Amino acid sequence: MSRERTPEEQALDSLVSELRELPGPNLDWARVEARLMNEARSGSSNAGPSFFARLRLPLAALAAVATGVFVFAPRHLPTPVELPSKPLAQVQHGPIDGDRLALGTRVSAANQQVSVEHAGRARWTLEPHATAAVVDDGQFLTVRLESGALSASVVPQPKPETFAVEVGGTRVAVHGTAFRVERTADRVLVEVTEGVVAVEPTSTHSDPSFLLRRGSRGSFGLDGRTGSVEGNASVVVHERGPKSHREIAQAKPAPAQAPKASSAPVAVETAPPEPVTPPAVTASTPVVPEQPSIADIETGVSSAVDLMNRCFRETAQSSDVRISVSTGMTLSIAGDGSVQSVTFEPPLAPDVEDCGVAGLRQLTFTKSISGATFTRILELKR
Repeated sequence: MSRERTPEEQALDSLVSELRELPGPNLDWARVEARLMNEARSGSSNAGPSFFARLRLPLAALAAVATGVFVFAPRHLPTPVELPSKPLAQVQHGPIDGDRLALGTRVSAANQQVSVEHAGRARWTLEPHATAAVVDDGQFLTVRLESGALSASVVPQPKPETFAVEVGGTRVAVHGTAFRVERTADRVLVEVTEGVVAVEPTSTHSDPSFLLRRGSRGSFGLDGRTGSVEGNASVVVHERGPKSHREIAQAKPAPAQAPKASSAPVAVETAPPEPVTPPAVTASTPVVPEQPSIADIETGVSSAVDLMNRCFRETAQSSDVRISVSTGMTLSIAGDGSVQSVTFEPPLAPDVEDCGVAGLRQLTFTKSISGATFTRILELKR
């Protein structure tokens, strides 16, 4: 016959059941329960020990189990939240320190412009949606413009060149200046607001180059060898020879001849003049610009280049030897869009120039108020 369990044992069983439902350490519960039961049986045969004495060991075991439950049950403790660390670019409010950029690091501008500053040297700013990278931070600080446009302000130095922007095969080198460079699909547009800018190929400094000064601008090929400039700009042709200047006389319309007087008198009836209404000025009347835009100039320049190449091929003597000629062609355009004069430096063969002048006489540029003068390097081949 089984022995009736005491109230103390029943309370202990209830606590053990509740503790078993809680997650805890991987303890040998059977061993703990057997030990507790043995202690309870041995305590019941001794009349001397008090109630608290009999519960001393079970309570100590329960305290140890409870301590293990709180130590090994992290789900009852608040989980610490770690804040993600933000990259420097996300918290950057001022210019980026260009001296800390590794070579080749791409800097991209999204919807807002991004400025990069090299202390004591230069500061360049990417316009929205532009991308560039620093490719040289030594003696010649160089930035490669991959897309879009950037403007730069360079600290004047006694060195001949301290900062440059490379676009494709074109190098825009400066010495203490402020300018803007834009890359399009196949052109490099340069505009100078202060100082002097030299445009040349990236491969060598001995080929023809262009010099742009304050208030000038130019459009150049991605190879850095061809282009046109306007304003306070010039073309540098190494080993310069003499110039050949040609005035292009535009054909003027013949004056209208007055009708011959008849010998017999003729009666003429005069009617009262009708009122003349002045033409209304509409908003659609085109506005004549001060100077032609670079896009308008390039359209006419393309025609002039095609003309000179055709003249060079047609007038050159037939032979199996390949011939290549480089010259600077400067065109002076009047306000009505006609070509006033052309200068070749160095000169071309007389028959080639004659052919070119005849074709340029028929060429017309966009009308403007003050006209334009620009230079283009020609690479004529046959």
